[in-house]
Amino acid sequence: MNTSELKKILERVRAGRVSPDEALRRLKTLPYEDLGFAKIDNHRQLRRGFPEVIFGEGKSVPQIVAIMGRVASKRQPVLVTRVTSEVFRKVKRRHGRARYHPQARAITLEAPGSPKGRAGVLVIAA
Repeated sequence: MNTSELKKILERVRAGRVSPDEALRRLKTLPYEDLGFAKIDNHRQLRRGFPEVIFGEGKSVPQIVAIMGRVASKRQPVLVTRVTSEVFRKVKRRHGRARYHPQARAITLEAPGSPKGRAGVLVIAA
């Protein structure tokens, strides 16, 4: 969730288009969502200006798929690091829009409705 989405929820409550209970349901997973095998920081984009990054090494394909699904459901871009092309092929079956970047060993999935054009992400790793 980013600041504009949070503002929209609050404006909808004020206008009476969304009940306080519905807004609470939407905000309930803030700031963290515990999947049992991973804890997703849904507030990272609000605090830091960029969303959660998934460290893929050591995670199973079903775990990566589940985490990607939860992050994407919050309309945030997804970045998974330290994955092989074999893992990507399996992940792509569930997330068809995902892209693999072999030099970085990373998977990206654009947020729904993200602007098209030439944008970039700089990944620096030691």
